[in-house]
Amino acid sequence: MNKQLLLEEVCEKCPGTGWGRTTRCQIHGEHIGKVQGCHQWEEYEASQMKSQTGQALFPDLEPALEAVQRADQDLRDYRWMIESIASLKSREEEDKQYPREWLEDMIKGGTSQYGIEASLPKAQGVHSDVTFREARKLLRNWERIKRYECKVKKLEAAVAALQDERERAVAEGMLDGMKMYEIAQQLRVSRQTVDTIRRAMVRNLAWNMYEDEMREGLPA
Repeated sequence: MNKQLLLEEVCEKCPGTGWGRTTRCQIHGEHIGKVQGCHQWEEYEASQMKSQTGQALFPDLEPALEAVQRADQDLRDYRWMIESIASLKSREEEDKQYPREWLEDMIKGGTSQYGIEASLPKAQGVHSDVTFREARKLLRNWERIKRYECKVKKLEAAVAALQDERERAVAEGMLDGMKMYEIAQQLRVSRQTVDTIRRAMVRNLAWNMYEDEMREGLPA
């Protein structure tokens, strides 16, 4: 199909260009004239949609924009989450009076009829409020560990699923804490080229990690 027709019928009605207010696509990170391929173009061609107005043609693009932003943030947060998991687990090892299994049982069983504090053990010589606060802190830490571990595993699986070797190299370099200029040197490409690879990689990560949410609509 003629690319100019796709630009007029698809890009001008896409939230990625602010519904035609800008010629720079937020999803691809470049001028629409430089875009070589687009998921929405493929859908338009496959279904031979008639031109429509407004946002109805793109029910999944706004969630897609958010998914790309989330995937990019997950990449930036990876090393911080890894370090946080190690730190939280270290604290967990230091204090065994509230083992993880006990906290899990407390979460499943809920609080007693007298409230959560009544269900907690009382420390000898310490006011019960101190025991309650410590248990609540440990519970938050444990939940944070689970949340971070889930994100880390999801991100690592998405990176492993990348098909393009250069995209995967960029992603793995970022996970290892490398700077973009270092990754460019490793790949023997310019900084501009590695930025282009990175944008494509983040888009593919977003699909790998959040495809279901994009199709259903990402939660607020």
